Amino acid sequence: MGCASAQAQETDNSDQQKGVQEIVVTATKRSANMQDVPIAVQALGEETLDQLGVTVFDDYLQQLPGVTAGGGGPGQSTIYIRGLASTTPNLTTAGVAGLAPNVALYLDEQPVSQPGRNLDVYAADLERVEVLSGPQGTLFGASSQAGTVRLITNKPVLGQFQAKVKSGVSFTKSGDPSYNIEAMLNIPVTDSFA
Repeated sequence: MGCASAQAQETDNSDQQKGVQEIVVTATKRSANMQDVPIAVQALGEETLDQLGVTVFDDYLQQLPGVTAGGGGPGQSTIYIRGLASTTPNLTTAGVAGLAPNVALYLDEQPVSQPGRNLDVYAADLERVEVLSGPQGTLFGASSQAGTVRLITNKPVLGQFQAKVKSGVSFTKSGDPSYNIEAMLNIPVTDSFA
């Protein structure tokens, strides 16, 4: 037993020296290294999201193999994992009629799945995006037969002021320029509130 743990220790050190990035996921409702989770998980960390310029739903969707969406435009898409589509009868949820989604969409621990809709969170302060393929009903409910997409936001940091600002401009031939700015502030208010 001691030999096996010593080998694992050496492997972890050599991986860190080679530049393998460790991503901590909460796919099983507990924080764990992505390599130690016994289910199929894809994750994009904050640094990767920034490097790829990911800002909206369509941006991170392009970076996740096996995850697609189809629909009528921004915020009106149905998410598919591995091409699995729902064939359940029409349902009406909160006044929205459509098929029951078979991919659950979560913002932190809050389910935000609706028939024929997707929450288009602007990725200004996301810690990571997790995709759990396959049935996830045990942990994530009935709308996760094909899998779950989780958007995990950065949590407040106590006792430390943090700020981040990004801006951009784009031009379209024969069109007006477009501008964008995103900002994040972490302001410590008390020892237990930020």
